[in-house]
Amino acid sequence: METCQYLREELQQMTWQAFLQEEMENYQNKPREVMWQLCAIKVTEAIQYVVEFAKRIDGFMELCQNDQIVLLKAGTSWIWRKNNTVYFDGKYAGPDVFKSLGCDDLISSVFEFGKNLCSMHLSEDEIALFSAFVLMSADRSWLQEKVKVEKLQQKIQLALQHVLQKNHREGRHTDKVDMQSVDAASAVQQTHGEADGL
Repeated sequence: METCQYLREELQQMTWQAFLQEEMENYQNKPREVMWQLCAIKVTEAIQYVVEFAKRIDGFMELCQNDQIVLLKAGTSWIWRKNNTVYFDGKYAGPDVFKSLGCDDLISSVFEFGKNLCSMHLSEDEIALFSAFVLMSADRSWLQEKVKVEKLQQKIQLALQHVLQKNHREGRHTDKVDMQSVDAASAVQQTHGEADGL
């Protein structure tokens, strides 16, 4: 299952170009509204990708339309950040690029989460299952068929644990990967909701 808008091979071919100091200052000096508009364009581009990702999750299309929408609205921000936070406008960006947004706590939590996720050295399969697990969170408000979503999430969790155990046999704490990371993802989503006034 694809989890990134760029294939691993494409990312390896891309040079790790970072923003020059002048370019970074240009973003930092943009009016807040302009920078939010730039980010909104990136989010809009990513939403379709996340919808396609969700459609590939076994059982997602069998959920009622309301629950599909609720899960996508809540999970899109996390999956988008996982795929796009560092790669912005054609280059790799650090938190300083987003300074003019005026939400340092959100940006810090996003980058800290990304750093923690990267430190786990997950494979593409593991990232796909982890993303599906976060997307299918049964604790979302407004779900109509919570039990159905819970069963789907449990199925994904079992698959994730199986793959983690298979791939990381010695000395890895596989139970930490999904539970601690989901807690971190939830914290980022909560911060995002507060920043958006949700």
